[in-house]
Amino acid sequence: MGERPASADTPTSEALATTGLFLNIASVIALALCLAGWGASNAALGTAAGIAAVLTFVGSLVCFGRQADDQEAPQIA
Repeated sequence: MGERPASADTPTSEALATTGLFLNIASVIALALCLAGWGASNAALGTAAGIAAVLTFVGSLVCFGRQADDQEAPQIA
């Protein structure tokens, strides 16, 4: 059998990507709750879920941006 190629991803990069993905999924769920809250005429739930959706989506973008910065850093051999 052939050897496995060495992975260029560091554990920190993997953790950032996983956290970003988790936050992205959470933002979709919060957006669905926001729409359901507004549809049920429950403005408090809709507003709270909408704010949570925006915050988690921005958090996911920050995680993905930091992961991209980590991968662009020169590798020291």
